[in-house]
Amino acid sequence: MVIPRSLREEVGVVEGTLMKVAVVSGGQFLVTPQVSIDRAIVANPRKTRKQVLRELAATVSELRREANAKGLDKLSVREINATVAVARRAHRTTKPRTK
Repeated sequence: MVIPRSLREEVGVVEGTLMKVAVVSGGQFLVTPQVSIDRAIVANPRKTRKQVLRELAATVSELRREANAKGLDKLSVREINATVAVARRAHRTTKPRTK
């Protein structure tokens, strides 16, 4: 789905942001920006799990500050946990195995 630049700029959403779409009463759509995680954070094999989790926590904290400043609703714990779970699965599949 393409959202015109003028509308994205009006609400502070950058191009490429993952969006959640829900149907509300009257057949209208509610489009809400979602968390996105920089794959470089979780794909760097030189980082320990602890370092990756710290960086993810910092990213989530920064996103919360931005959402708060923009007046957006906070993400639910469920949405954050689902996003972190996806990032962890991606990290496990890209991490080289050592014996």
